[in-house]
Amino acid sequence: MNASRVPVAAAGLALFGALVVAALDRAPSAPSAAADGPAPAWAEAVEAGADHLDARALVAALAADPARVLLVDVRPADDFAAWHLRGAVNLPLPRLLGPEGAALLDARPDALVVLVSDGMTHPGQAWTELARRGRTRVRLLEDGLEGLRRGLLLPPTLRGPTTEAAAKAARDEHLLAVRVLLEPRATPAAPATVAPTPAVPTAARLATDPARLSAPTVVSAAWVARRGRDVVVLDTREKPESFAAGHVPGAVHLPIGAVRTTRDGVADEVRPVAELAAIFGGLGVDADTEVVAYADEKLQDATHAALVLALLGHRRVAVMEGGWKAWKAQGLPVETAAAPARAPRTYVPVAGADAFAVRLDAVAAAQRAGAPAILDVRPGDAFRGEVSTEARPGHIPGSLHRDHRDDVLADPSGTWWRPLSDLRAAYARLGIRPDAPVVVSCRTGHQASLTWFTLTYLLGAKDVRWYDGSWKEWAAHPELPAANPSSKAPSR
Repeated sequence: MNASRVPVAAAGLALFGALVVAALDRAPSAPSAAADGPAPAWAEAVEAGADHLDARALVAALAADPARVLLVDVRPADDFAAWHLRGAVNLPLPRLLGPEGAALLDARPDALVVLVSDGMTHPGQAWTELARRGRTRVRLLEDGLEGLRRGLLLPPTLRGPTTEAAAKAARDEHLLAVRVLLEPRATPAAPATVAPTPAVPTAARLATDPARLSAPTVVSAAWVARRGRDVVVLDTREKPESFAAGHVPGAVHLPIGAVRTTRDGVADEVRPVAELAAIFGGLGVDADTEVVAYADEKLQDATHAALVLALLGHRRVAVMEGGWKAWKAQGLPVETAAAPARAPRTYVPVAGADAFAVRLDAVAAAQRAGAPAILDVRPGDAFRGEVSTEARPGHIPGSLHRDHRDDVLADPSGTWWRPLSDLRAAYARLGIRPDAPVVVSCRTGHQASLTWFTLTYLLGAKDVRWYDGSWKEWAAHPELPAANPSSKAPSR
């Protein structure tokens, strides 16, 4: 879209938007009405028209300073996935008015919050409750998304006869609205005399490298090299030939398939706790053994091993950040021969340690109740139902979505987590709070292990539940609903 075609509209609406935001900054908070008063305090705001803004004011505010505007779309998740305004956050009413919404609004105290839906009924109900709670920087979009589409987003040539001057003004408004509301934001072009510098995503180094492992954490490749055979190192890469071609000295090959089986007719489920205890005991591991897992590009291979140990109650476990690439990039020694077997030990699992692994009935109950939040971490095309290898495409209705790969960055030096500040901000934007329960799900529980580890051990979330069966199990139950934006209709 060529922004130069709309200079007048852009400048005028940008100024109007700046005035809208500035007026909000100066406006005093609405006084609280006494319990026996004639009307609630928010009624005065409604009477004064301070409960809503029209489409032109929304475009103006976004054109002036998009960072100061928080769009909250209260429609169901499948409607949101079908189409939504750029930058909008999807929080249907039960979640907007619950802990997730409170966390999101608390994280953006200076933002102009604009509630949107197809119409105004649900945003109006949400506005009333938020105003009752003292949230004075909230507005609802006048005439809703349908009015916005009929107005500014409908090409002027489809709106009927008009004058030449009115047509030009309508065209400029339309082009600006499309650019502000729908088009991806472009990075400003560099001067012609300077070669543009591509944005480089930031990776972090989060290794704690303790003297001895006492709680799940992240350690560096150098730490693993120093500790040597004092720790049990698990090579979780899938292919035996990769392990045979080279691995960390003393490592044991434990791909994900070694700890999975078919349970209750569902393939790729983690083995029962008793079988896991026997597997790790056979590797010379008991509750006091320090264990480090590493992977290659798929960091979830290592986090899945850490999760399986957590099912036993194991605390002395770490993931080697950077993975196999980091080991090689740092010139650390490589071994090709299998290490001598360690003496077997008896592993005694901690009773109840596997309580964070939830089953189908618990997830179905959460979906019906709208709590706790369900976070689907599959790639976007699978979440939207555009691709599928399961019984049905789509996702659990009401699920939040964040691709597990967005938590990490792979480069020639290894696979690394992104900075904790970036991760915290990303999950806060989804409405996921560290003190609120959340269920993580993917296709088979594999990818979700990465998100589970990230939230639990890096971000300190208190109650992260993991759905082993994930979409493979849910999709195989036709009695359960499925949101499938690709077909724009739910399937059962």
